[in-house]
Amino acid sequence: MMALLSMVLVSCNQDFLTEFLPQTNLPESQLKMSDVSVSSTVSAISIADFINAETGEETAIPIGTAKVAEGAMPANTILKAEVEFATDPEFSNKVVLDANSLDGTDVISLSPNALQDAYFNNITRNPATTTAYVRVILYTVTDGTSVAIVGKPGENYFAERTIQFTPLNKVQISPAYYVIGAAAGWSADGARTQKFQHSDADVYDDPIFTIVVDAGGDDCWFAIGDDTALDAIANDNDWSKLLGTKGASEDLTGTMDFRYNLGGDHSFHVTGAKKIRITLNMLEYSYTIEPVNISDAYYLVGGPGSWSSDKSQKFSHSNANVFDDPVFTYVFEGNGGTGDIWFAFGDADALDAIDAGDWNQLYGTKGESTDLSGSFDRRYNLGGDHSFCVDGTAKFYRFQINMADMTYTITPLNFQQYIYEAGVNNGWGGTEQPLYCGDGNGTYTGFFYAKEDSWTDGKGAFKLRGAADNWDNGNYGTGTLNDDGLTGTLIDDGNSGNIMPAPGFYRADVNLADMTYKLTPIKSVFVVGSALNNDWDRGVEMTYNFDKLCWECDATFSEAGVIKFKGNGTWDTEDGNWGGTADNIVNGSNDNIPVSVSGDVHIEFYPLCETKAYCTITKR
Repeated sequence: MMALLSMVLVSCNQDFLTEFLPQTNLPESQLKMSDVSVSSTVSAISIADFINAETGEETAIPIGTAKVAEGAMPANTILKAEVEFATDPEFSNKVVLDANSLDGTDVISLSPNALQDAYFNNITRNPATTTAYVRVILYTVTDGTSVAIVGKPGENYFAERTIQFTPLNKVQISPAYYVIGAAAGWSADGARTQKFQHSDADVYDDPIFTIVVDAGGDDCWFAIGDDTALDAIANDNDWSKLLGTKGASEDLTGTMDFRYNLGGDHSFHVTGAKKIRITLNMLEYSYTIEPVNISDAYYLVGGPGSWSSDKSQKFSHSNANVFDDPVFTYVFEGNGGTGDIWFAFGDADALDAIDAGDWNQLYGTKGESTDLSGSFDRRYNLGGDHSFCVDGTAKFYRFQINMADMTYTITPLNFQQYIYEAGVNNGWGGTEQPLYCGDGNGTYTGFFYAKEDSWTDGKGAFKLRGAADNWDNGNYGTGTLNDDGLTGTLIDDGNSGNIMPAPGFYRADVNLADMTYKLTPIKSVFVVGSALNNDWDRGVEMTYNFDKLCWECDATFSEAGVIKFKGNGTWDTEDGNWGGTADNIVNGSNDNIPVSVSGDVHIEFYPLCETKAYCTITKR
């Protein structure tokens, strides 16, 4: 008696007359495991060996032979089989396929097209030779309909073995692609500065590559190549391995091929765009080109505001050109989880269109409404609202859009009370330099010295972090900054740049909601008051102690009166106007600091931040 091997994804009954109906919770067959054997006859499978390249005709892949002991098969019963195929020895990524029904022979065989398609569609599209794992499950079919499994389900397998498997190489995808031309020019070195972005997935599982490039002018020409193509240009002046369009140069969508197949350059051509977004599908060798035009301003619609053309919910943006910095940010409050918050966004034209009853120019998500990150498009391309949605449980939400990449992130924000400066001045966090947020809205204020080092080119250098002693809970550095470094945007990334203003003492105002910062130079600090001969103007000027990270001075108190500290000789809180008590000094306080001594004293003032600032006064 023979066994016929089958796999679930392909229903190849051919001349096998009995219909095999897969069932769940199958009973165990009367045929015992010990009465059946399946001998494997294959150690390697290359799909190309079993499909005629010219005619497409296939030859069955022999897997093995199955035999049943004489007299063991129940009456009116035949064998069927399933084979599990995987690239994981634990079979976690298995595919299950039907084998050909081969009545009259004990050879078990598979359709090469069935195996190729199952592998390609379910495991990977990578054409590289790989180690695969195969095992067989046998069934008995009695009277054409009664199906039972041979052995215990999930435990008993036949002919389990390892093979070397080579699928068809349907398409060649390189690990990296580059734009040659555009703003970087027509050189291999320039092209390598214009590398397409790609996910961490295998390129055959995710064949999509994207990039946004500067056009370099109103008349932009470019081509696309991999490392092999760029090396051919650099080493042999061979430009034929670049990819060009199979259509017209001005086509914004189409398919590509190599120049050596196209018989010419067939470069891509875009006019009138400052930036260009290019998307490649290398499995299909197709492309989409989108000229990028970014508005000067964007507005939230809905959310905590109204669903109207009202432009009061404007996104924040740096002072940079929008093409140099295409990131816009809006922060809004949650509602304590009392209900979902829905919103969309648009530019001024989209909001003006609302007044005419047209809501389709707003932007919506291309994914699920509750996705906290993803890509977006105009509603008229999405075929519906596709609005964004959060559950409202966070205290704040930061909605950040990148208008060059057409991507967004939504970050729930529950701000902690302190963040910390870490820089040259304190050994990159060796001594705490806290900034304080009093109302939970993500705005922090603190005072510290931005100190230079030998490598900082005459500038101070520091970053901000969420923990006093590590970088795990926030690593904030520059996203953009103006020329003097006094204002800019922040990014939370270990690779972010240092904030580098001129060396000096600063008041730092940091907004982690919209990821911006502002530094106010404080070039002098004075201690004044009734204890200093009632001098409330200049009193005694203090000097900064770089070891203790404080302002200090020697003074003579004329009486045990009161004092305050003032920055830059003014009473402006921007510059520093410190009062309160010696152990709890607050910037902007109207309270004078009482002192209980008179005569010669040494004063040390640690401005730090609210709740942490203090001073010490010791007799000399």
